[in-house]
Amino acid sequence: MKHFVRTHFHCLSCFINCTSFKVTNSKMKLGVVLCDGADKWMSLYEPICNLCFKKESDCELRYYHAWNGEDMPTVQNTSDLDALICLGSAKMANDDSPWMKDLSNFFLSIENTPLKVLAVCFSHQLINKAYGGKVDVSNFGFIFGANVIKFTDVKDMPLKMGNIMKKYYGGKMKPELELNLLESHRDEVSELPPKAVLLGSSKQCKNEIILVRENILSMQAHPDLTPALMMEKIWPAIVKKGFFSVENRSAVEDEMKHVDTNLCLQIIRDFLTA
Repeated sequence: MKHFVRTHFHCLSCFINCTSFKVTNSKMKLGVVLCDGADKWMSLYEPICNLCFKKESDCELRYYHAWNGEDMPTVQNTSDLDALICLGSAKMANDDSPWMKDLSNFFLSIENTPLKVLAVCFSHQLINKAYGGKVDVSNFGFIFGANVIKFTDVKDMPLKMGNIMKKYYGGKMKPELELNLLESHRDEVSELPPKAVLLGSSKQCKNEIILVRENILSMQAHPDLTPALMMEKIWPAIVKKGFFSVENRSAVEDEMKHVDTNLCLQIIRDFLTA
């Protein structure tokens, strides 16, 4: 469902269960880059991260508050991490704020390193821009709800990514893969960076899922959110501003009722641990 309203929400929700990571004789070390310091989200980051990432002390989390410009990830302070997840922001990737420039420079510094990276929504836009792509306002305005994303043919993917993805395709009887995923964004990656590979597209957003580099996966969709959190955290504000009426609630909830977040998370786990 598309709506011409600028609002935003980001938090980690039922994201990655660290028992999926196979790390020999040590904890999984996972970095989380926070790009939004709004109070309503900051209060949720730590408890949700602890709930979704940690289980019986299997995972060590490290937060980088990039949004304040004082706690930026660097090559040095991420060198011992197994993976890094970069989240969204109410800011726009084209704002070119100093902290965004610093974060972009960090993204460039980890090209084809052992560090696996997932970038979501705002970070998806920023990292693609850093590598030479373009970010513009979507022709559909602000997109809120769920979109069906169709993946490219596995044989057209780079070998390593294809090997990760092939088990999710249904063979000769089902050669295609589609996932219905949650979305909330106004801007989008309008042009891929050089050397990037498009992995998935939707009717409302061509460049939904991108393999920016062999070690960097980005997506416009939100595997870090649930429908319940979307309705709890953003729906009241949208109604208050008059962009929706209370009568629209059922239609919005129906649109998000059957999403493939869990399958998307499994793909992410496979990528981060491959």
